[in-house]
Amino acid sequence: MSDALTSATTASDQHVAVVVVDRVESVRHVLTEHVRGLDSDARGYDGLAELDASFDPRQPCVVVFGPSEPTEDVITQVVGMAELRPACGAIMVVDELSNDVLKQALRAGIDDVVVSTADDGELLEAIGRASVRVQSRVPIEGLAVPAHSPTEGRVVTVFCTKGGTGKSVVATNLAVALARRTIQPVVLVDADLQFGDAALMLQLQPAHTIVEAVHAGDRLDASLLENLMLRHPASGLLVLAAPTEPNSADQIGRFDLARILDLLRQRCAFVVVDTSANFADVTLAALETADDILMLAGLDVMSLKSARVGLQTMRVLGIPFSRVKFVLNRANTRVGLTEADAERALQHQVDVALPSDIVVAESVNRGVPVVISAPRSRFAKNIEELAAALMATPATRHMS
Repeated sequence: MSDALTSATTASDQHVAVVVVDRVESVRHVLTEHVRGLDSDARGYDGLAELDASFDPRQPCVVVFGPSEPTEDVITQVVGMAELRPACGAIMVVDELSNDVLKQALRAGIDDVVVSTADDGELLEAIGRASVRVQSRVPIEGLAVPAHSPTEGRVVTVFCTKGGTGKSVVATNLAVALARRTIQPVVLVDADLQFGDAALMLQLQPAHTIVEAVHAGDRLDASLLENLMLRHPASGLLVLAAPTEPNSADQIGRFDLARILDLLRQRCAFVVVDTSANFADVTLAALETADDILMLAGLDVMSLKSARVGLQTMRVLGIPFSRVKFVLNRANTRVGLTEADAERALQHQVDVALPSDIVVAESVNRGVPVVISAPRSRFAKNIEELAAALMATPATRHMS
């Protein structure tokens, strides 16, 4: 999860070359000029036959397929290219992108798909990420292989059993706070598959979602996941967005999320998971995999009752209470209940008390997390204290 562009252009005895393949000369010329920002020696070819005749198959490279060829033909060519050029990645440029095309491309081994109307930066970033994948999967002398974390990362699952408790607000703010405290990658996974809005809260437009990760099947690895994630510019946080269509949630199962979290754990310092407010299979995977579970509740009878039922359910499922931290949101609300009442109701001490504050609602409407928009607020300070506590204590080994 390193800086893809930096890694792609690292000086070495044998760099990752960039080549363009398109049968239309004018299109080929334009694409070649665009990608020379990464490789000044980038060349264009009218087809794989010309490429094979003049380009050493042992040379690691990223092949950019232009939009002039039909998608089906490009996918067929990539499958054949993988056998002849195992040290190469592939980017496909298309005039129109659909979920079906993206699914076919990922299954065929194509690293990324970029729409022809996208700006140069998006194409260059896709090539940079593909270059990192080439470097990481082919042990070639002289290439800068991305470093892996020496220890597994920590999965923090944010959960509540009642909607409207502020779960996503806490998840996004905590993830941003963690990302700003470490140079290692931090990822926010939006596992509220039907109604997830983590990307919206960060003013991000999902180009890819968790659905594509599942469609990748056996090809899914940490580098491919990186291609599917959004980046929050202000913090560097990576975001794996929820599906943009609610009915896509049916395509994602418990095993799928568990596998995704396991891959991210291997490459990231922290993986924060925002869940749905129920014990669906996917939510169970997030709870069982977690090193830390933040159980949210508000200071009202219905919320506390739901949280108590949730804790009882986790006890039945065999999830250790040592992983659970009780987060009381809107803890200063004057509704006739106190923090002590909440602790008695759940038979669990309040680990974090977050106040009700107008800056929280304002931050949601602006798409700017409170820890950035109002860092001096009590809400932001308490989130930062939670982030510091998580970083200061060792992770609990997750369930196998």
